[in-house]
Amino acid sequence: MTQRATTALSLHYHVKPGKREAVLVEIKGVLDRCAQEPEFITGIVHETPERPNEFVFYELWKGTRADFDAIQGPKPYRKAYMENVKQFIETVEVEWNSPILEWGTNLTGLNQS
Repeated sequence: MTQRATTALSLHYHVKPGKREAVLVEIKGVLDRCAQEPEFITGIVHETPERPNEFVFYELWKGTRADFDAIQGPKPYRKAYMENVKQFIETVEVEWNSPILEWGTNLTGLNQS
């Protein structure tokens, strides 16, 4: 099996009270734009019902983090999103990961089944 480089970007948002819907509008807008990029694989937004002001926002991209930084980082819509969403977020935790195993789908080219 040929491995291909993929990069996962995970953002954990702690949303200001009363700003939940505004954050979702911003996330939907950026994901709509991301979905048009040839390097984009998928994006998922998770919520925890017990913590309604928290979201985990997950993106999966073709290429390495360096590829992402070089290609996606300078995009005007991404810069605008990051600036716009700041007003609605108390804190954000960002994590970069490189998938190494996968089951059930073949989004990363690493399917084990």
